[in-house]
Amino acid sequence: MYHYAQIDENGYIVGISHLSGPVVQPDMIQIDMYFNPTNKKWNGASWESYTPPDPPEPEPSQLDRIEKQLTKSQDELRQEGADMMMSELVKRGLMV
Repeated sequence: MYHYAQIDENGYIVGISHLSGPVVQPDMIQIDMYFNPTNKKWNGASWESYTPPDPPEPEPSQLDRIEKQLTKSQDELRQEGADMMMSELVKRGLMV
């Protein structure tokens, strides 16, 4: 049995293959059956370890934004309403 790590153009492992015969391809690097591919990158001559970047924080979904609005306290809602009314009165020249 022949074991290979398939790499992308940057040397990152995209798959592991267990084949019945040898393969000669630049994107197939022969490995032993106990090779641990976690956080390994092929540099053209040998395997090197790397630290993957932290995943980005997910953007809140529309449902998340709606739920956040629904969980506002009554005091917050009253204050927002009062602020909107005051702004409208100032805009119409009824308050300074």
